[in-house]
Amino acid sequence: MSTLIDLVQTFGLPMILLITLLQSLGLPLPAFAILVVTAAVMPPNAADIGLLILTGVLGTFMGDMVLYYAGKHYGTRVLARLCKISLSPDSCVSSSGDLLDRYGSPALTVAKFVPGLSTIAPVIAGVYHMRLRLFGFFSLIAAIIYLASAVLLGNVFRRQVSSILSTLSDYGKAGGLIILLAFGVYILFKWYQRRRLLRQFNVDRVTVEDLLALIQQENLPVILDARPVDQRVRNGFIPGSIAVDDANLSEIADRYGHNNEVIVYCSCPNEITAAKYADQLRKAGIRRIRPLLGGIDEWARSGGVVLFS
Repeated sequence: MSTLIDLVQTFGLPMILLITLLQSLGLPLPAFAILVVTAAVMPPNAADIGLLILTGVLGTFMGDMVLYYAGKHYGTRVLARLCKISLSPDSCVSSSGDLLDRYGSPALTVAKFVPGLSTIAPVIAGVYHMRLRLFGFFSLIAAIIYLASAVLLGNVFRRQVSSILSTLSDYGKAGGLIILLAFGVYILFKWYQRRRLLRQFNVDRVTVEDLLALIQQENLPVILDARPVDQRVRNGFIPGSIAVDDANLSEIADRYGHNNEVIVYCSCPNEITAAKYADQLRKAGIRRIRPLLGGIDEWARSGGVVLFS
């Protein structure tokens, strides 16, 4: 982060504009922290502070609008691409969908403060075809509150921030390496969790053709839908499928633990959400449970029936 701060000090507001824009588009840049530090080291001049907030808001708002139009015109394909670079794709998509479904456009102001949701929420707003005026208004309000909070913190804790920067400067490269090492350990841990889950179910998946063959048998498989309820309503579902979430996991396990075949599907890359629920249900007692390869998207592409009611 020290390198980014050096760039801000060298290039000024254009660098703030670029950093906030890129973070808004999904790059893992610490824009909030950079604004805190920038506000702490700059002279406490009202005009300069206002210009700093305005520049950050402009960059963030531009990025949000790009993601909104991408979601509106390209739909869930954009979500799929964002999920591929996310460390927790299942939680970020489901949480954003739940927020917007429950609270509507005002939820954008909350999502801006949650890592992952801040990038996914504008895309989902576009996928849901939220009205442009509503999205623009609340996205702008969210950007103002978010970045003004960073600048306010920098001004209030000016001495503490300066002390931290001085300490890191004393440690030199070692201080930066400690920060990078801690961040790297966190990234590695999240990557390991995801890879372990994917590897566990990598060879134990069912194809659409296999599922269609199972449906033709006398003992029908139990089909579970691991997507958020709002996606099930908006994008349809496989006939006979049952919604599963954290709230009804125990009920599902008790009711269908005796079934020979349980199939779970979602619409995430690598079936990560389906694999997560399959792992939890297997631990709860369901012995034969497999994710559907390609999820509902592959089901629809293969000509499978998708219901909307």
